[in-house]
Amino acid sequence: MASFYFHTDAGLTAPLAGTLDFAQSVDGSTGAQVATLYFGSASSGRTLRAASNPGVDSIVLSVVDAGAGGSPAGDVTLALEPTFSGRVGGAPLNIGVQVNSGAANAVPIYVRVQDSTGVIGINTDISLTATLCEET
Repeated sequence: MASFYFHTDAGLTAPLAGTLDFAQSVDGSTGAQVATLYFGSASSGRTLRAASNPGVDSIVLSVVDAGAGGSPAGDVTLALEPTFSGRVGGAPLNIGVQVNSGAANAVPIYVRVQDSTGVIGINTDISLTATLCEET
């Protein structure tokens, strides 16, 4: 995945730096926080496929909880559409068998975080990862 990254803009000009950072009020009044990330490559003529069986196996995104503190991975819901219909917190997200490069092919990833800890602060221990892929 040399040129395929998560980005904060649809034009694929601002790669996501590090983790999914979100602030939470201790009383739960913050509610669910929703953001849109874009998975893709600004390079031209590139293709990303699962390394296990290219063009057959799906590219799957997963939530990773890197620390003991903060929200668990189950607090994060990923979806390909903004209603999150049928999606469950912590579940991996299949984005298809191939992603082509270019902003027009960027895959919008909707992210909803519903903190279950009730601890005030900024959570910085959640990140996203993709299955092992090959880029051609």
